[in-house]
Parts: sequence; C-alpha cells; structure tokens
Amino acid sequence: MKKTAALLLTGLGLALAFGSLTSASAKEMTIGSGQSCSTLDVVNAYDGWYAVRYGFGQTLTKMNDDLTISGWLVEDNWTVSEDNKDWTFTVKDGVTFSNGNVCDGNAVKASLENVFENGTRGPEYFTMDSVEADGQNVTIHLTDPVAILPNMLADPLFTIVDTSVDMSDAVDKGQVGTGPFVVESFDQVSKAVTVVKNENYWAGDVKMDRITFLYTENQSQLTWGLEDGSYDAVYNLSMTDVGRFEEMDGFTVQKSASGRTAHGFMNQNGQLKDPALRQAIMEVIDKQSICDFQLNGQYVAGKTLITSAADYGYDELTDPFSYDPQKAAETLDEAGYVDVDGDGYREDPEGNPIDLNFVYYTGRPEQEIMVQATQLLCADVGIKITPVLNDTQTVIDRLAVGDYDMLCMSINVLNCADPENHMNTYFKTGGSYASYGWSNPDFDGLMDTIHVTTDPAERVKLIKEAEQILLDEAVCIYFCYPIMNFSMHDGVSGIYSTPADYYWVSEETDIAE
Repeated sequence: MKKTAALLLTGLGLALAFGSLTSASAKEMTIGSGQSCSTLDVVNAYDGWYAVRYGFGQTLTKMNDDLTISGWLVEDNWTVSEDNKDWTFTVKDGVTFSNGNVCDGNAVKASLENVFENGTRGPEYFTMDSVEADGQNVTIHLTDPVAILPNMLADPLFTIVDTSVDMSDAVDKGQVGTGPFVVESFDQVSKAVTVVKNENYWAGDVKMDRITFLYTENQSQLTWGLEDGSYDAVYNLSMTDVGRFEEMDGFTVQKSASGRTAHGFMNQNGQLKDPALRQAIMEVIDKQSICDFQLNGQYVAGKTLITSAADYGYDELTDPFSYDPQKAAETLDEAGYVDVDGDGYREDPEGNPIDLNFVYYTGRPEQEIMVQATQLLCADVGIKITPVLNDTQTVIDRLAVGDYDMLCMSINVLNCADPENHMNTYFKTGGSYASYGWSNPDFDGLMDTIHVTTDPAERVKLIKEAEQILLDEAVCIYFCYPIMNFSMHDGVSGIYSTPADYYWVSEETDIAE
C-alpha cells in the first residue's frame, strides 16, 4: 500500500517516524480510526479498551458475539460459592506476558489489586475483600454478592498486566500484557500508536510484524485514506461512505450489530431541571427520519437505553415522549415558555433566555448529524440550541464533571454483555459519569437488586423496570443504535467488528503479500 506519501500529505504521518526500521519483508499494516486513548495505562478511565483493541492486552474472560462469556486467559470451569461472594478461576497453562514472565494465579492477583489501588472505576463493577492465589488458581473474595462476575472481568478495565516490572511510564509506554502485540510507540499529541509482534506470545504464531493505529476525527480523511491506500483498514467509516465501499471492487466491509447507544445527556443542574423542557425536546426529535435519511439507514432509531439488538424491552417498553412536535409546542406553552422579545426563541417562565449548549465530537460520525438535527427541530418550537464541538477526550471529561447543558456520546451499554455496569456508571446516584443532577431512589434500589440477582429472566425483568423509570422521567435522549463497521482492502483479514467493540486485532490479523 502507498502509505507514506499520502499520510504525510494529510498531516497524519507522525506515527510512521516512530520505531526502528524494518526489513522489506516485514508485514506491516496501518489502521485508521476516529477513536483514541488518552494514555496507555489500562486502569485510567476507559483507556483499557485500547490495550485490548490494539492487541497488547487481554482479560481473564471474553465477550462472544452472541453476548455469552467464555474464558480467555482462564479456563471455562470457574466456580462460585452459594452466596456468590467467592469466585475461583484457573489460569490456562502456558500463559506468559510479552516479557516472558509467567502469568499465573499470583500475577493475576497482583493485576486485579492494581485496578483497585491505582484506578478509580473498579468499585463500579464490584468490591474485593481480598484475592487469593494458589498456583494457577485465583479466588476473588467479594464484600457483597455479585451475580455476573465473569461478565465484568471481560471489561478491558481488568486487562491483566505484569505488575512485577516498573510501571511508572505506563502512561506513555503502556504496560506489559499477554496479547499478541507489544507497544513500540505512542505519541500523546497525535495519539498514534504502533505495536509490534510479541515474540513470546503464548497462544501461537502472530502473523503481523507491525500495526500502526492512526487517529483523526476528520471523517473525510478516513474515507480518502482508505480509498487511496494510506490505510489498510478503517474503523467505523461514515454512514455516507460505507455503502460505497461495500459496492467498490477491492474492498471488504464487515458489519456487526452494536451494543452501543448514542446518548443525549441533559444536565438537570441548569434550565433542563424542568421536566417540561426536557420532554418537549424529546417530543420534537424525529429519530426515525434522521436514521432513515440523514444516516442513510445505517443506524436503528433509538427508543430505550438498551439497543434493539438485545432483549431488554425495545419492543415493549413505553416511550411517553415519542415524536410529536405539536405536543412539544403545547407542553412548552402550558409550562409558561413564551417568546417574550420576539426573536423567535422562547424564554423560560422566569423570563430568562434559553440557549442550551450541546457538546459533541465527530469521532463517531452520527454525533454531528444528531446534534444539528436536534438544533433545527428544536428551533421550530422556539428552543435555541448551540452546538459545541470538542475532541472526544474533552467531551468525556466534560461529561464526568457535568460541564454542559446537553451532551452527545456513543456508549456501549452492553460492555459486559449485560447493562448493569453501564446503568450504574451513568444513571445510578454516585456513578462516575452521573454528574447531571438526576437521582431516583427507586432506580437505585432496582440496581442494587439487579446486582445480586442470578436468574437471567429475573435480571431482564428488573432491568426493563429500571429502563422504564429513565423513560418516564425524561432523563436522557436515546438517539440511535449504530451498526458498527470495519472497512478494509481485500487481502486484509483477521480484523473484527463485534458487538463488544473492543476486539479489533489478534494473532490472526494478516495482510496478503
């Protein structure tokens, strides 16, 4: 592929300067993406996703495409005590870290402890009382019962790393993992990452010598780069372009149902504390038309928190604020929102102008379309919205502290093949990204019950009840459910688009010579 010249022309060639020169026979690949990490430390925020995506990290368990869980670094024969507080896993024989050190029960114990000692998100999943190691076995003792611990351990936050080595430069250089690749370089400015073959990989031969991941939120650059050969593959091409590559000779597009939902958070610490204003905004958004026409049918119109691809109530729960622009105008009139100064926009009942900032990023192409459509549709009923474009990490940071009126973000609700963790993180009182002023004791109580419920049917029932509370209280807009894609040149294989959305490359990733 003719990479170097094209990437330099687009200003994305910084990553190609990293690392040592390789022989002409080395197998190399470049992957473009609108997604990036802020660091290479697996316990920092959601950066563990990239350890798994880039192939240098693995977890004890793995989420399958049918939303089941199986062992990855451990055997499938885990056991649990009757009270769901003591879980024992057996690490597979022969697992080693990329530096050649053995990954056994003691190494896993130390890695799990690192999550809670040096990260902040561990308690959103479970709280450990202690961890016990005995040869290849590791037993996790929990302070409270957990019904789905194997699911939770599939989350990349729990990527297993070698804590016996110096991790002081983990932010820049990454950690020593068990995956088929090893970090060669990371540029914190461009966010470019290069990984090379792990010569000590425990699970077989690794086919690629080097993979470079290049980041840009410019969707046009991703499209052009794939077409002209600057990229061998691109993660999540724009909905306006992916269909063209499906029909074009020389390209393959792999699609998958997604666990993602495009959220529209509404901050109740400001004017959106009034449910009437939130309801009117929700009633004026024609999600189906946006998905059909502006998103080219590449997305499913949203309704519930959890995607229509999973059995959590999409077809049975009630959306009390579905599309009805006439009702939206009536809702505002009845609540006392009127255009006092004749500028075409309403003031609130106290006479204050409404101008809601709507924060978004373009790393996922649907965001801009959803935000702009919301702006136009809300203007029709006199609600002024001002879009605010930031990079992805800034949007994540603003979500965490509640620095927005409205905020659009695509999030994988089924990151553990189950929505419990997502619902705790973003909607339960005290969740690390629930900084928008909403709290409901009934919802919190349901989440506490779900946490200890082992019967699958009962879990689904309780989750649906919690979803209905979110719908009834107009907490968040669920714009759409993306259909994920990986688009690539013919000859590229072993790159994955999965519902989990954090398995990209593996030892099987390859490119025809």
